[in-house]
Amino acid sequence: MSRYEERANGVNGISASEGLRPGNLKPDILRLRPEHVAELCRLLCDLDPLSRCGRFNHAVSDAYLAGHASRAVADATCVLGAIVDGHLRGVVEVYCDGPRGCAEAAFVVAQDWRRRGLGLALLQAAIAAAAHADAGTLRMIFSRHNWPMRKLADKASGRLDLVLDEITVDVALAKSCCSCWPRSARLPGKRARSTARES
Repeated sequence: MSRYEERANGVNGISASEGLRPGNLKPDILRLRPEHVAELCRLLCDLDPLSRCGRFNHAVSDAYLAGHASRAVADATCVLGAIVDGHLRGVVEVYCDGPRGCAEAAFVVAQDWRRRGLGLALLQAAIAAAAHADAGTLRMIFSRHNWPMRKLADKASGRLDLVLDEITVDVALAKSCCSCWPRSARLPGKRARSTARES
């Protein structure tokens, strides 16, 4: 996998191999661009069958995931990546439906990197991205059996609805949430994009 320029020696100087405990990581959250589709595809294809079902609500092939990675980067309002030790370890796709409307967020964290705070970092970035897009609400929809997402949703302090086998969590957004809007990612060997905050 390609390494990201921003943290060649690991996030905050900490290597993932140092046996970090849950919640210790402070990942870089970067906006993914079309040149990052291969890394996103690799992250999705590394998911086990149960995780794939948890994210997509049905069994999916590697070919489906490759197509999804391309479509997500092209069609989502933004795709934000959690970068740890120079590698993409998790993503959140944010889809907005217009000003003061509802934005939907879908999360994936690499299996070996779960329970380390990446989901929470991605949630905070998704809230900032949705607020930046002038959405009024951030919505997460997932299976009632998806315990990691249930725990993450609990941290968001949103309104929870349970219908049949699906949980919907709506988080009300304030415009002030967009102060931590992420910068663009750069890969070694690529022409650098501006790292200024996006407007």
